[in-house]
Amino acid sequence: MSKRFSRPFTDMWFFSSRFILHLTCSYTDYVTVCLFRITIHTSLSTLVKATGMKKMRILARCLLVMLFVVGVVGLQRDRRLLQANNSTNGERHTSDYCAMYRICGARSDGKVLNCPFGSPSVKPSELLSAKIQSLCPSITGNVCCTEDQFDTLRSQVQQAIPFLVGCPACLRNFLNLFCELTCSPNQSQFINVPISTVGGNSTVDGIEYYITDAFGEGLFESCKNVKFGTLNSRAMDLLGDGATNFRVWFAFLGKKAGLGVPGSPYSITFLSDAPASLGVLPMNLSVYSCGDASLGCSCGDCPSSVSCSNSALPPPPPKRSSCSVKIGSLRATCIEFSLTIVYIVLVSAFLGWGLFHRRKTSPTSKKTEELSDASTVTHGDTEKDNGASLQDTCCTMP
Repeated sequence: MSKRFSRPFTDMWFFSSRFILHLTCSYTDYVTVCLFRITIHTSLSTLVKATGMKKMRILARCLLVMLFVVGVVGLQRDRRLLQANNSTNGERHTSDYCAMYRICGARSDGKVLNCPFGSPSVKPSELLSAKIQSLCPSITGNVCCTEDQFDTLRSQVQQAIPFLVGCPACLRNFLNLFCELTCSPNQSQFINVPISTVGGNSTVDGIEYYITDAFGEGLFESCKNVKFGTLNSRAMDLLGDGATNFRVWFAFLGKKAGLGVPGSPYSITFLSDAPASLGVLPMNLSVYSCGDASLGCSCGDCPSSVSCSNSALPPPPPKRSSCSVKIGSLRATCIEFSLTIVYIVLVSAFLGWGLFHRRKTSPTSKKTEELSDASTVTHGDTEKDNGASLQDTCCTMP
């Protein structure tokens, strides 16, 4: 009885354990699991020979349960890996959860590639938190980036800062776009990460970045007129290939850079609409207007600013009497001043002429009076002489 029962039981145990271990072996390390399988079969054969039927049943059942658990766990783990390889990782779209964390590889040109494995956001050290705040003040608390990832982000965005520094609002919005992508604690809410293999490690192959149209439009409006003073041209011509709207600009920014060329080591696809079944919540951070008082731009970089609206209007026509003369506390137009001078000159000329004419006529009148008096005296003397002559004549006549 014992031999008749033990043979079928041993065969059943052998094939069932072989089947479970084969499933596990096909998805995990082949050498390790196969060695483990050989060891189990050898142990079972030894137990069947060395122990009684009852003890063997108990031990066999325990081993069977253990192998079953190992097989189920292995299948579940490999199913997750298989789904990740066939689709994307970071399928958990929730707050305080990362879609990519740490660096798992690098391209041949040295550009690093992030790990595509989702994980809860982590609390950074005080030093890392201070560094993140200096570039990304909107990110506080937990983060989804290591210090190496943050240093990579900073080195990449520093290439664009000289072009946008003339307009603080534009620069802040631009930095927020990539700060949220790299270090936001809610990273998994708005990105999906396809996976590839580099050097035997799973790495990020690309990023699907979900952003609202409101943020994209606000970012573009704050940057579209920014000037790059060194070349006296628009920054959008250099950083956006002359983009005329935010979708064209995002398509340019998301291009995968070639080997040795500045830019992203993987493509970034900017999307605004997501299927409801995906559970994505597009990133919608507040946008600063280029006319914002706290981060205002110059009128050359932001003609639409309220403070620049008056300068945009045509200048008023120039006044005809724009010239003025100030004498002490009095101010008079040039015409009034000229008329006053002419008036003074005319009055002075008239008074001078009158005075001159008076001085010229006064000696002549006096001389005329003297001559008149002299003539009168002479005439009187003549008459007297004539009278005396007549009297003498009369007296001398016989």
